[in-house]
Amino acid sequence: MKPSIWTDAFVEFEPEEAIERLREAGWRYFELADKHWRDIDKREKPEEGFRNLKRQCERLGVLIHQMHGPMFNTCEEPSKLKAHMEEAERSLRWAGVLGVRWVVFHPGSASISEDEEDLEEVRRRNLEVFGKLADTARQLQLGIAIENTADRNDGGRRVFGATTYELLFLVRALGPEVAGICWDTGHANVQKLNQYKAIKALGKHLVATHIDDNNSSSDQHLLPFEGNIDWKEVMRAFHEVNYDGFFNLEIGGAMHKVPLSVRVEKARYALELTKALIEGRF
Repeated sequence: MKPSIWTDAFVEFEPEEAIERLREAGWRYFELADKHWRDIDKREKPEEGFRNLKRQCERLGVLIHQMHGPMFNTCEEPSKLKAHMEEAERSLRWAGVLGVRWVVFHPGSASISEDEEDLEEVRRRNLEVFGKLADTARQLQLGIAIENTADRNDGGRRVFGATTYELLFLVRALGPEVAGICWDTGHANVQKLNQYKAIKALGKHLVATHIDDNNSSSDQHLLPFEGNIDWKEVMRAFHEVNYDGFFNLEIGGAMHKVPLSVRVEKARYALELTKALIEGRF
């Protein structure tokens, strides 16, 4: 596993400066945040902007290995979904320009009852949307990583993608060569899952991570050990399934309130903490 971090740690800045500051702290691998690819997407010449960002990364000796795609509901009404799909397709195109391997997306849900007919409609709509995105990703020689969700993040109702079964259903239907799972430890903790068992169940389908902590009441994006996640069990599971991808911190909540004058130092501490987790020094 290699230590990685979400560029949202310096969300106030354009992506080029965010990466410069994180590189100053010692980071070499990144997930490009949703906000940051949008910063470039809205420029007058976005393709040139993404090519320049790739050149900057090459100059700095760093890599953007994954990107967070737009967050939208795959089960929303068609008029909204059309615009969001165009945006999602565009994010995949920019990921291709950057040489990104995986683009992360959230599955969608509807305000449904618990009967099987309604649940089947949610499954169908997720498969339809992600099937289209998977086709585009395949053409661009990259993949989509579907992130686990949490029921309690959405007013307590059932949210599709909060269980390992639902995630496996999607990636197996789409094909493991183009679809995998991004495991978000914070969402899993809000869902109160046994993360050891969940990660073991997902196994070879794990292709990306969002590593963060919370107190299980809400998605707080804290650094590991600032919440109540059992990190020994999480790391035991990752090692037992031979996960060898990027161990990517998604820690906006732990960083955004830190003054800029010392945030690079906090990012440097976060890197050392991540290395300790990966190496089992805790």
